[in-house]
Amino acid sequence: MTAKIIQITDLHLFAERGGTLAGMATWDTFEAVLSMIDERDGDADRIVITGDIAQDEAPQTYVLLREALGAWAGRSLLIPGNHDNRAGLLAAFPEIMPNAGRITFDVRVDGWRLLGLDSQVTGAAHGALDGAQRAWLERALSQAPAVPVAVFVHHPPIAIAVPWMDRQGMRGGDDFVHLVKARPQIKVICAGHVHQSFSGALAGAFMYTTPSTCVQFGATTEFSFDNTKTPGYRVLALGDDGRCQTQVRRLPTTGQ
Repeated sequence: MTAKIIQITDLHLFAERGGTLAGMATWDTFEAVLSMIDERDGDADRIVITGDIAQDEAPQTYVLLREALGAWAGRSLLIPGNHDNRAGLLAAFPEIMPNAGRITFDVRVDGWRLLGLDSQVTGAAHGALDGAQRAWLERALSQAPAVPVAVFVHHPPIAIAVPWMDRQGMRGGDDFVHLVKARPQIKVICAGHVHQSFSGALAGAFMYTTPSTCVQFGATTEFSFDNTKTPGYRVLALGDDGRCQTQVRRLPTTGQ
């Protein structure tokens, strides 16, 4: 068996559907990405949404997201990013069970375990994992040490070699890196936040970031946009041998 997981991230939606970010109508691109998922990956087991869902942090934005997800809503796992309102997210998705004030998840899918972490630091762009959440993660991992794990979090726990973005990554990421080194069942870590695709290694695990469903950031020294790349999402095929195959799919460019 292979678990097929979709990761989407950094939607930056508004309660007003005409809202734009850097001139891009974020609802339009999100719904185009969702249509592409329906067409090409409608057989996926889960969609994981790794934060920065609501640019305006308005409760109504999360209600509209649930409506837009349609049948996917019951198969979606969500964690907040630095732009999110936890209370609004919980109100729109009451099936989420908060964990000591944090939004996490722990789900089994076809021989894999999907763990979601809440790296939001209220009012800040950077992220962190507090001691209570790290302890929760340790307990969760100790319960089934032979089951392969994919971890999802908004802020990347390691540098992605984009200086301005790395300054807004996960503070105290070294603690998370030590945990991964000590827990070889962690095979995959997927993050958002950086609005671009990245792949690397973290201890014995693969580390990925995923394009935004709206604007893309440039991989440059200082803040910039990359207008050559279109919105997209990541597909993960998690095999029963503990291996992961993954690819990024992007919307076609204008005129294609």
